[in-house]
Amino acid sequence: MPGHVHHGSPPVAKRPYTMRKSPYLVSLIFLLAATTLTLLNIYVPSLLHVTIKSPGPTEFETRYGLYRRCTRSQPVANAIFLQPSHPLTMSANPTFEGWDLGPINGPIEGDGNGWVCQDFPTRSECQQFGEKFCVLWSTAGYSAQLSLVPCLASLISLLFIFLHRARRQQWKLVSGTMLIHCILQILSISLILHVFRTDERFEAKGSHLDQSFYYGVSSAIVSGIMALLLTFTAMAARAGQPWAAGKSAKHAKRHRRTRSGRVVPVPEGTSIPPHEVVTVGEVRAAQEGVDERTGLLASTGGEGGAGAAGGGSVRATDSAV
Repeated sequence: MPGHVHHGSPPVAKRPYTMRKSPYLVSLIFLLAATTLTLLNIYVPSLLHVTIKSPGPTEFETRYGLYRRCTRSQPVANAIFLQPSHPLTMSANPTFEGWDLGPINGPIEGDGNGWVCQDFPTRSECQQFGEKFCVLWSTAGYSAQLSLVPCLASLISLLFIFLHRARRQQWKLVSGTMLIHCILQILSISLILHVFRTDERFEAKGSHLDQSFYYGVSSAIVSGIMALLLTFTAMAARAGQPWAAGKSAKHAKRHRRTRSGRVVPVPEGTSIPPHEVVTVGEVRAAQEGVDERTGLLASTGGEGGAGAAGGGSVRATDSAV
């Protein structure tokens, strides 16, 4: 029986569209914002704020940061028992309502407005209140500091993109690193929130989450939004959306696609049928492929190698319209 020849469909050309530069500029702004918020979350000692009112005419405030604790005392406004003849005194390690501020045994420094700051948590506090608290608090600090590494990697990637115009695949590295930053920040703020809800030192009525905690939350949100938006834009560019791919998604006026799937030049002003229209990105990819094949042939013997391969560079279907 005579054999049947199956004609396969023409090969589908890849569409290596390049994402526009503007999404990377927006990503750089998001990256700088996320990095700034992360630094504030780490170094501003105001994750948790505790206010304790003593039986006397004063109240005590304590602000907890990842690595510092600041404490101050101030008189209660309009206190009827605050008499000038009874000066306010305070011991070195005050205890009130069963709540211990902890020993002042670390480096002390002022933070303005009467705040006295020291390192936190100290080894003596870990021994006094249990290692679990210190492990959770230290892990939150390590996670927040480690989240700066993906920010640095993203910054280097963006600088490489702007300097070398390598925008086709670099979005994966930028999105991936910022997603890691988001996860690490979520881990840090989750541990702080767990400690706030379970540790007895924060059961006082005046305890609340403070601004550094919300810096961390904002940082995670910014980096997560940045990763999602950049990924969405890259997917749209890969699909050939002009708003995302820019010039590379525009129709080429001097090239067309043949039946064999090759991209060939045509004289200027030639009418190109809709099914043969190609984009600027496809033309660039075809030119890059030609350069690669030319270099390969040159390395394997030049024209002799081409002749041995059997024939010219134009296929029979390339000239068909």
